This record gives sequence, C-alpha cells and structure tokens, in this order.
Amino acid sequence: MNKIENLNIVIKALKEGNRRVFENVYSEFYEKLCVFLMGYTDDIEVIEDVVQDVFLKIWLNRKNISITTSLSSYLYKMAYTTLMENYRQLKRNDKMLSMYYYTAMMEAIETNQDLKNIKLKKLEKCINKLPDRCKSVFYENKINGYKYKVVADKMNISIKTVEAHISRALGFLKKCLV
Repeated sequence: MNKIENLNIVIKALKEGNRRVFENVYSEFYEKLCVFLMGYTDDIEVIEDVVQDVFLKIWLNRKNISITTSLSSYLYKMAYTTLMENYRQLKRNDKMLSMYYYTAMMEAIETNQDLKNIKLKKLEKCINKLPDRCKSVFYENKINGYKYKVVADKMNISIKTVEAHISRALGFLKKCLV
C-alpha cells in the first residue's frame, strides 16, 4: 500500500468517525506537534492548548476534511496556523485592553481636571465674598506666601490682626466651600 492509499484510508476512517484511527493519529502526532511549536513559543501551556485545539477541530470537522498533501503536512500547517491565530487574538485583546485603560485614564484625568476647575472657581467666588481687608490679608499670606510679619509690616497692622483675619477667612471659606 502506498502513502496516498494509506492517507485515503485514514481520511475515510476519520470521516466515518472511527475513534481508533483518530486516537492513532493523535498518539502519533501529539508530541511531534508540541515539539514543532516549541520553535515558535516557550509557553508549554499555550503549545498544549494549540495542539489540543488542532485535534478538536479535526474531530469536529472530520466529515469535511480535505487533505491534498500528507497528513503530517496538514497537521503541522494546522498547528502553526492555530498558534498564529491565538497569538493575533491575544495581541488584539492586549491592544483593546490598552485602549480601554488609556480611555479610562484620560476620562479620569479630564474628570479630575474638570472637578479641580470647578472647585477652584468655587474657592475664588468664596474668597471674593470676604471683606476687603480680610481678603487682602488672606491673599498676601496664603496666595503670595508672605509670612505674618511681612503682611503686618506691609499693611501697617499688628501680627495679631493678621492672625485674626486669616482665622476669620479660613473659617468663612470652610463654611462657604461645603
């Protein structure tokens, strides 16, 4: 019996659902396909999953199998194609997850920036509601960063008065910002 006749017998038996022939093909090629795929990846779990997928596809599609070359060529090509499909799918998933992460981060940044702007506007409105002298002392100390002594000298008031204005301003802002 030559190889073509042998191949035709195997294909015919597979198409008819002969489990023993399928198991023989599985036993003969499982390890060979695993070794072959090690040339493309080191991940043993991925390799075993791919080879299992190959044999599952063969069994599920056995009635439609059309092999024009050798059985081994068909299996090696199928294993390689399945591995590449898995790899491309993984890359697409990674890319999609990266895009989701980026979008979520941008939305969070925009939301945080919007929220920050809203709070700053509210703070500015509250500061503008302070009495003029209290507002001036607050700006000099908290916004411009001058020490109480410098503010007192600059505005020709006592340090205790500066402390009183700052205390009053902070108390008012605390209530206003709630």
